[in-house]
Amino acid sequence: MANTVKQLNQSALTATLTTELYVAPASTSTIIKEILLCNTDTSARTVTITVGDGTAVKNTILDALALAAGETKFITLSTVLNTTETINGGASAGSVVSCTISGVEIA
Repeated sequence: MANTVKQLNQSALTATLTTELYVAPASTSTIIKEILLCNTDTSARTVTITVGDGTAVKNTILDALALAAGETKFITLSTVLNTTETINGGASAGSVVSCTISGVEIA
């Protein structure tokens, strides 16, 4: 088995809470280790992050997590995604919350 430590996503979140942020590749499990969120706006925002199977939410990781204006939060995890499962999410306003998700792919 090969373990690859990597950045799974780095993007500005959209206002659509179901936006696909990452898909675990075929024949691969992924461990989500950390989510870094930074609100670059001058207003408070909320963030929702879920794990699903491409058609339905299986688990909510963050549900309308509040971020003050200019606030950065680190979320430490050890959540496992099976093959083709997804990380989805968004913010209360588009293009103002940056999101970096790090983890390990196990093939």
